[in-house]
Amino acid sequence: MSKQEEAAEERIDEAEEKRRKFKTHGRKKGKVSPQRIERIEQALAEITLPHCTDHAALYDAFGRKEQTGRLVLEVGFGNGEVLATLAQRHPEACFIGIDVFLEGFGTLIHRLDQVGADNVRLVRENAFQVLLERIPPQSLDWVIVNFPDPWRKKRHFKRRIVQTAFLDALAPAMKPGGDLTLATDWENYAEWMVEHIEPHPAFDNQASPGPFGPQPDWWIETNFQRKGVAKERIIYHLHYQRNARSL
Repeated sequence: MSKQEEAAEERIDEAEEKRRKFKTHGRKKGKVSPQRIERIEQALAEITLPHCTDHAALYDAFGRKEQTGRLVLEVGFGNGEVLATLAQRHPEACFIGIDVFLEGFGTLIHRLDQVGADNVRLVRENAFQVLLERIPPQSLDWVIVNFPDPWRKKRHFKRRIVQTAFLDALAPAMKPGGDLTLATDWENYAEWMVEHIEPHPAFDNQASPGPFGPQPDWWIETNFQRKGVAKERIIYHLHYQRNARSL
């Protein structure tokens, strides 16, 4: 067994041990007809990201012989507005989308067909599992977490995606210098994000002064954001960078 294969097995064992501490909550199918479920699952099977043990396998999943192009991950892509737009804007890059809500996959796949983007691979699993089992170490150039479910009740805070276990799984998958950008329109969750990411040894805040930054230049307005703005909610933007100190 090669060293790469041994490393992959160790990571899978680690995933099995840690997965008990990290669960994905929320609806997974919603009100979707059996016929539509079948169509979505058939389309999804063609662009699902496989388990990749090294960078060559990861780029091969996108049909790339050369290991070139930024690798971008969006965790919880919703209805796919951001992911589809970025994929169209940057055909040279490789995009990965993670979600569990089946209807969102159907909407995103339709968007990708409309814009003719073939540089997106998707996974319908929880993010923790994907990071530990499908993405090799030091692969990701940019990770996007936009408007994750805030789980507003205090007893549900443990269900929030941004927590120490998630950051521990994310850090090894990112390249040194890689960007982690987040956004939320829920003040308590914005504060929660800062409280959990600031002390993490793998990430450095790029906003100054203060923990929050301006709306980034690449920003894509979504229907979800428009609804929040209509209710006079403030959008909080966070930008962290993966450092090399904790490699």
